[in-house]
Amino acid sequence: MREAIRHLEEWANPRTVIVLTLLLLGALWTVVIVSAVSARQASIIATGERLQRMTHAVEEQTRHQLRLLDIFLMSCESWLSANSSRNPRSDPAFRRLIEGFRSRTGESIDILLLTANGEVSDVRSKAKGRLASLADSEHFRGALANPGLFIGSPARDSSTGRLGLPVALSLQNPAHGIQMLVALIDLPRLTRAYDEQRQKPGGAITLLRRDGTILARAPDDQQLPGRSLADGELFRKHLATQSQAFVLFDDKADGLAREFISFSSMPDYPLRIMVSENYDDALAAWLRQTVWIVLLALGVTVPLAVIAYRSLRLLKALASQNAQLQHLVDTDRLTGVSSRQHFVETLQQELEHAQRHQSPLTVLLFDIDFFKRINDGYGHAVGDQALVTFATVAKRCLRGRDLLGRLGGGEFSILLPETEVKQAVRIAERVRLEVAAISIPTENGTVQFTASVGAGAACATDRSTDDLLKRTAQALQNAKAGGHDRIALA
Repeated sequence: MREAIRHLEEWANPRTVIVLTLLLLGALWTVVIVSAVSARQASIIATGERLQRMTHAVEEQTRHQLRLLDIFLMSCESWLSANSSRNPRSDPAFRRLIEGFRSRTGESIDILLLTANGEVSDVRSKAKGRLASLADSEHFRGALANPGLFIGSPARDSSTGRLGLPVALSLQNPAHGIQMLVALIDLPRLTRAYDEQRQKPGGAITLLRRDGTILARAPDDQQLPGRSLADGELFRKHLATQSQAFVLFDDKADGLAREFISFSSMPDYPLRIMVSENYDDALAAWLRQTVWIVLLALGVTVPLAVIAYRSLRLLKALASQNAQLQHLVDTDRLTGVSSRQHFVETLQQELEHAQRHQSPLTVLLFDIDFFKRINDGYGHAVGDQALVTFATVAKRCLRGRDLLGRLGGGEFSILLPETEVKQAVRIAERVRLEVAAISIPTENGTVQFTASVGAGAACATDRSTDDLLKRTAQALQNAKAGGHDRIALA
């Protein structure tokens, strides 16, 4: 029974409760953290795939529009070359060609004719003479210096005041003084087209020239078109070194604080498409999911912690109660020394230890001489006082490992581990002399008493404590038979 209780206490103890609780909470929060990190990574991957698909779609849409524009400008160049005798500024056929193209593009592109000195002619305008000069414009100078299409920075149409994106083509064979064709793409309309495709609310689509100049951006920001990102960290670290990528970027200096960005360079045009999404917006669903998971984990953690706390308090109360019960079992209630049961159990353990390590062990049995006469003559209260006084005196003579126990009535025993018989006899003699000096005053006179002692040493042949106690009890009987108040050896 005691062994079963000991095993139960090993499992049901505060340390086990704390360890199990910490293990459970550790496992729970490990799962929460791992799942949150994995879900975040999955959300980032999904965001990257979505932005890359959108980048590809916007790139194809932009390429289609530029190819259409390229084809039309080449058609205009072919018309001018084939009709060198006809003035394109006033020729109805050339005007119908322009009008047809504008109609197919929803009137989002205007075609301008530029002379070698940059003077502008609009075949649709009824104004006569020179309209304006673009000699100092970037796209005019750029188209003259570079063959093929040249895409300039956003500029305003001098006739309409609308912001446009100029695409210039320098003619190989100028005719009627026309050196260059310029297609002016309606920038607000292009921005609206991008705005319909961007991820809302925090997404953005940006059209960049390869040198980092912003050509268009949705949502519309009047401050951004024409601005260059070439000096920014985004351009230096990513745009200038990679043709396409998906990155998490945080640079307030570029106005792109904490964004996921997917970009791609168009190999056939000097342009880059950049699609971005606000970091918080992209991970909003993950954040909401994580908050719910954390709240659920807290919903488990708090009750588990409360249960563990109450369990610890209960175990503490049970431990205290068990300690009190064990103390009652192990202690003689009158004298406070070891009870018979506890003494015999301890003797068994010490005997096994002594036999295992071949070390000495001695037991002393004390019996108060004529104890019955004290009870009968002076009363049980005085007899109890005599027992208590004996225990007090005997304990003063003991060492650290020595154990004093009451076996019953006026009989006591002292367990002396690691003690030879000669040394045990000296201890017994000291106790015997101290007992003989006890005086208990009563109404009927002073009570004095002596004690007889039997000393027995453990032997290798002792199979149990009974063998040792029987020899020691016989020695005690010999001491009493020899006249009491003396020591006898087994």
